[in-house]
Amino acid sequence: MPVNDLATLIVGAGNYFTAPTSTPMPSDILVPPSPWANVGHTSLEDLFGVTSEGGEATVVGTLQNKSLRTNYSARTETLTFTLQQFDTAGLRLYYGANAPLLPNGLIGVPANPKPTVCAFLVVFIDGDNHFGFYAPKAEIYRADDMTIADTETLAGLPLGVKPMIDGSNAWTYAVTPLGTPTSGDPSDG
Repeated sequence: MPVNDLATLIVGAGNYFTAPTSTPMPSDILVPPSPWANVGHTSLEDLFGVTSEGGEATVVGTLQNKSLRTNYSARTETLTFTLQQFDTAGLRLYYGANAPLLPNGLIGVPANPKPTVCAFLVVFIDGDNHFGFYAPKAEIYRADDMTIADTETLAGLPLGVKPMIDGSNAWTYAVTPLGTPTSGDPSDG
């Protein structure tokens, strides 16, 4: 793999979007058209994370070859970020899609919360570089307990996004490579 300076990333800005399940990734990820909706303010400190469960390796063999091959268990991944906008839409992402709006304007916290199921898009901007994560179907729900640490920093709602298989896809989410030349000629990049 050659060294490619254009494929590096320092996040200068970013946005997180939701849309109805199966909404295609927009051709212009910097300005996604409707029905894509920005989730709102997010943490400047805890930008984004990817954690995974599963994927354990098991070496299987035969009498003739003790390490013939390796099997891997299924892996699921969770994308995490901290939402800092405590409006109705944000609170429902954290407390559950079925959190009711009560007659007095409060949000009820459901006893049996359900995650928000939707398409999900994250766009990170580094000058002219734009790096995106796109899941045509994902479940969004709280990733951790909420803590309000002090009076000097913005409080946040830690969210987890679990990308899911959508329709006949063999993948759960996709990422946009950086540093890819616009034509077949690598010198164009």
